[in-house]
Amino acid sequence: MKFDTGTEDLPVDASMSTGNPNTGATHVAREDCLHLADPEWEALQRLSTVIGEAAVATMIRTLSPTEQHGVALGFIMKEQRETAAHATVSTPSTPRVESLKLHVNSYVGREGEPLLRWLAEVDTAITARRIV
Repeated sequence: MKFDTGTEDLPVDASMSTGNPNTGATHVAREDCLHLADPEWEALQRLSTVIGEAAVATMIRTLSPTEQHGVALGFIMKEQRETAAHATVSTPSTPRVESLKLHVNSYVGREGEPLLRWLAEVDTAITARRIV
């Protein structure tokens, strides 16, 4: 590319100069990009909904196959980052369960105080995860 004269040395598509918007200037067929894997091609189709089909068609005509792979992979990575960011933001936090204060008498070991009953009360509270 040359930038000395203010113009770029890019290949020119004859269909672009005709001024007819229905020509191949705005549409890219899958057959034109057989070097792209299916996920990359699908990414470029999604990209065309964002920046326009004409922009993607121009990009396909002007970029090398390696650069096209890079653009497709870059867009895929951008989508994944946005999806991950959206998933972390939109995940509703689980409401905190309010604990139930359960009073369990301390076991002292006095006569008539059944140890088994005290253990059952503590076990029930632990199982219910309600001990505060």
